[in-house]
Amino acid sequence: MNLDDSRSTFRALGLTSSLGFVMAACLAGGYFGGRYLDSKLGTEPWLLIASLLLCLTAGVVEICNVLKKAIKEIEEKDKEN
Repeated sequence: MNLDDSRSTFRALGLTSSLGFVMAACLAGGYFGGRYLDSKLGTEPWLLIASLLLCLTAGVVEICNVLKKAIKEIEEKDKEN
């Protein structure tokens, strides 16, 4: 295994773990933010649901952006070879 193979393996592992972290952070932020707002405004469970959906959408958009960037880098690397 050469150095480039090792780097690409670690890069793939980093990308995979970052995608999971992005989704977990978005959902946790939406959950706790929604619960907080519901408790302050007395709108249970509507702001919780809305914030979860909003944060889930933001997480999916961020994952799409990261994957587009990764695909672009792979295509550029393939063109070089």
